[in-house]
Amino acid sequence: MAIDINLKAHFPFDDPDGTTVYDYSQTREDGILSNGAYLSKDAKFGKALAINGTGECQVPTAIPFNSDFTLLMYVRPFLGRIGWLLNFSGINNYIEKWEDVQLRQWISLVFVKEDSKFTAYLNSNIVQEVYLNSNPIGLSLNDESLYGTEALIDEVMMFDKAKTFAEILKLNEDKKDVEYFIGDRNFKEFGVHVSGSSGIIGMLERKEPLTVDWDSYHGVVVDTKRPRYKERIITLDCFIEASSKTNFVERVQLFMSQFQKPDTQRLKIEYDGRTKPLYYEVFSQSGSDVEKNWTYDNDLMVGTFRLTLIEPEPVKRVIRHIGGAGSTASMTLSSHKLLNIFWGDGSITRGVSGSGVTQNHTYTEAGEYDIVITGVIEDITSFTTNAIIVWNKLL
Repeated sequence: MAIDINLKAHFPFDDPDGTTVYDYSQTREDGILSNGAYLSKDAKFGKALAINGTGECQVPTAIPFNSDFTLLMYVRPFLGRIGWLLNFSGINNYIEKWEDVQLRQWISLVFVKEDSKFTAYLNSNIVQEVYLNSNPIGLSLNDESLYGTEALIDEVMMFDKAKTFAEILKLNEDKKDVEYFIGDRNFKEFGVHVSGSSGIIGMLERKEPLTVDWDSYHGVVVDTKRPRYKERIITLDCFIEASSKTNFVERVQLFMSQFQKPDTQRLKIEYDGRTKPLYYEVFSQSGSDVEKNWTYDNDLMVGTFRLTLIEPEPVKRVIRHIGGAGSTASMTLSSHKLLNIFWGDGSITRGVSGSGVTQNHTYTEAGEYDIVITGVIEDITSFTTNAIIVWNKLL
């Protein structure tokens, strides 16, 4: 997936519990939580940063005050007023702005500096527009608490350019649709929409465990300590639309051909933004028949079909590499069970095992690559990587 070269920091705060918050931009300068700050599930999307009074989240990336920038975030205020302050060199040299807001309701804040103009947006409405005599040296976001803040912050993004109003609206729009991808192509590119699904989430069926039947004991003895799971079966109820008979046939053929390639193909489902999608390395075995009543006119054509997919290795770990052309994703792991690594660019490394084994992969093109590691993930005894851990264990 292509990356935005102007995105210099992106903190969605959807990370595993701990002290590290991942930077999802190409800059990859991760932040550190301290003094009681943590990631809360009471969030706009996924998780959010909870300052928790006097906590901190320290990040290396600085706002480029000497040039254009856009800073965007979602905030859930703890009190009824929120303010921001632009600080300049000198004593008592600042610009301050306060706004009334609803308690415990998520708001969007965007700050844009373009040349000497500074603009602040609250919920996509301009609430401040001033011209600066000099470049600021600091920006703070405040509430009226004297003892730290209980506000929550989510989806912080910083760009080294001044975004237009139209771009800001697009960044702020709530993405309510669930998006389905095969490889890096959205189903909608083929005119395909998903109306229902099964097997996407939920409990996998266990394999038959080791069982011993002693004739001198009641019942049986079953080994339930190390469960192993069968393959995942996914069904998608779909409809496909096209503008003519010819276009309909072409779209059906093109879409179905995506599942007729060698090896597995990646099914990705974005349900709450792009930070933590669901991933499945799948293949189609049973085929799919499109139901369509042909008409004499050549207007909109719509057909329905059910797509059945098999994920042979349903338990995985997912990490994300973001980098330029020639950048390398690296991981070092220990596992006595064989693992397969799907690097996200079509390359696959199979049968990885051993103690302290290092695997590197260099990408020829700049982009964002989701790496899927399949196998008995729970038997990985050590794991380090220069990539972002999206899912420690996904099943």
